[in-house]
Amino acid sequence: MSRRAQSGVRPTHWLGLIAILAVVGGGGFALMNRTTDPMTGITDLSTSEFMENATALSGNEYKVEGTVDDRLDNWRSADGRLFSLQVSDGSNNSFVPVWVPPDYKGANIQRGQRYILKVRVLETGVLKVLELIKA
Repeated sequence: MSRRAQSGVRPTHWLGLIAILAVVGGGGFALMNRTTDPMTGITDLSTSEFMENATALSGNEYKVEGTVDDRLDNWRSADGRLFSLQVSDGSNNSFVPVWVPPDYKGANIQRGQRYILKVRVLETGVLKVLELIKA
């Protein structure tokens, strides 16, 4: 009498398939939902160094993260906008002037909102916004 081949899928095959799908699905989820810093490679601004001698840093580009405190001017929009940015540097808070040029076509800046900015230090000691994202 000849033996017939066993038909169907064994429970160990199901367990192996479920394990493979879990690993692939979890890895795909991790890749799709990872967060990256879009301003990687840009040096963080040292607020203490900036407060001591801002003109020595002129022409350099830095990354600053802070909360918009208030608008400092009553200029026309054609001249740009000047804001006070509260930056936490360890144990102390500092306020730095941030100028948004009139030709900047980025996010709408609002008081109390937290932003990550790429800035250039101008000769006057004001930080000119090159890029910004809401944090």
